[in-house]
Amino acid sequence: MRRMLVSRISRRVLAEHHITLSEAFMGRGRETNGEPHVGIIFTGLSVKRSVERCTKLLGESALWSTDLYEGSEARKPEVYIEGHLNTTFAYIREHLE
Repeated sequence: MRRMLVSRISRRVLAEHHITLSEAFMGRGRETNGEPHVGIIFTGLSVKRSVERCTKLLGESALWSTDLYEGSEARKPEVYIEGHLNTTFAYIREHLE
């Protein structure tokens, strides 16, 4: 089962990378907010920016709606980012997020 899942994920990543590279070559690339990338691989991925984006999306999700908690108020977790805040590296952003 593990080998099948790894194989399937690998094929999906290769196909998505090929499609993204082809679209960029034809001038129909997707918006990346100025982050350097090659296909789906972001060569200057900012971990700080990704954590902030995920925190914002989580805060806006229905998961934190007070309707889910009967009689109590939903409390969103506080996220503190510490360490090397300017660190960037090459990675597939969707896999990190």
